[in-house]
Amino acid sequence: MKTKRSTSRSRIEQMIVSLRDDILTEHYPVGSYLPSEMELCQQFQLSKVTVRKGLEVLVGEGYIEKVPRIGAKVIRTRNAEAITIKFGYYKTTIRETHILKLVHTFQQQYPNIQIQPVAMHFPRNREGITTYIEESKCDVMMLNHYDYEILDSAPVEEYLEPLEMGESTYPYLNKPFTTNQSLYVRPFVFTPVVLCYNKDHFNEMRLPEPDGSWTWDDVKEACSKIANANDRYGLYFHLLSDNRWPLFLLQNKVFFQKNEEGKYELRSDEKLKQGLRTCMELISDKTLFPTYFSEDEDDVETLFLKQKVSMIIATYSTLNSLGDASFTYDISPLPSQDEASTLLVVIGIAVTRGASNKQAAKLFQEYLVSYDTQLYIRQHTLSIPAMKLAAEWSGEERMVRPSRFQLYREVMNTFHYYTDLNLTCYKLAAMRNELKFYWSGLDSLDTVLERIERKLENM
Repeated sequence: MKTKRSTSRSRIEQMIVSLRDDILTEHYPVGSYLPSEMELCQQFQLSKVTVRKGLEVLVGEGYIEKVPRIGAKVIRTRNAEAITIKFGYYKTTIRETHILKLVHTFQQQYPNIQIQPVAMHFPRNREGITTYIEESKCDVMMLNHYDYEILDSAPVEEYLEPLEMGESTYPYLNKPFTTNQSLYVRPFVFTPVVLCYNKDHFNEMRLPEPDGSWTWDDVKEACSKIANANDRYGLYFHLLSDNRWPLFLLQNKVFFQKNEEGKYELRSDEKLKQGLRTCMELISDKTLFPTYFSEDEDDVETLFLKQKVSMIIATYSTLNSLGDASFTYDISPLPSQDEASTLLVVIGIAVTRGASNKQAAKLFQEYLVSYDTQLYIRQHTLSIPAMKLAAEWSGEERMVRPSRFQLYREVMNTFHYYTDLNLTCYKLAAMRNELKFYWSGLDSLDTVLERIERKLENM
């Protein structure tokens, strides 16, 4: 019977910890040899390949050396110099995945590997990310699929190590991190964009709650009944987020492509125009959408927690900020337009080419995507781990969850990446910057689309 990858990871960790303890307690003194690879395979129920990976970690930590055709020789017991691994992470994952607690747990398991967390800051462009990698000297780093696309134009193989695909990872999460059939980032957590709503407001007005059949017209109708003068609005979302406004294009089956002359014809694309008009109709209706200049997603959460808005377009990651809500909330599939579609956001873990100790770096990366770590995220946060076995765990819950938490499993057929629009992140940003003039009422849609046509053609 084939050993499951998650079980294998757990056993390799047990092997490393056990052998390290035996070396430190001088059960295996300096100059002695560890059991043969075959004996270790039998003792820890691991394959020879996996045993060798574990021994390489102890080599990297300075405890043993490999003597060809003889075995693994103990060369140092106590006071081995600690290995330092620099780990670049997104600050939002402190709340969304308890990443710093996970780092602490790893260091308890591997005391000779010190993880130095580095909160990442870089401009979202190729030079910004490549310069950050070169100057920060991070050994392991988080990357979302937007930043990966930017790095992939560098090209990516100059900066990241190729990795093995996880057997239990949701397959569609590998797509944005795969280049030339090689995976460079292991998916860590993901989230679809959903509708989050205040159940108390719907119950108060005796309105049916949102469900998968809702359209944006249903949202507008519900908002007209829930909104209460200037005290409460029906809907809000961070318009300028590239995980929000493109939704209206995906739902209208928009696909950007040049004509035979190498030009875009956006002004004649009725699907595109209808999608943008639907978005405009929502945000321009001041009886349902507040005039509030949102800087980031935190502003959306704040208005929702203050019960100033009844519905927000959100992610599962957003839910981690709603623990102090004084009301009951739930989630629903995103309302649809022409087609039920939503955007998918993925964060993964990469090992850099310049890692100072690749064995230790890969061990830490494997730890973050291991079953035990992924299960911790499932049990202690409202984020969705990338490992299917952990994400779909069932048992006694340790925290309060929306009653429809498992909704993401039912709407997987609606998941899309922004790349399904056939636009790069650079073109998406250029389009967004021009659309600001339309959304603010300063220019007509056709005027803005004409400028976008010229910009996209030159990119």
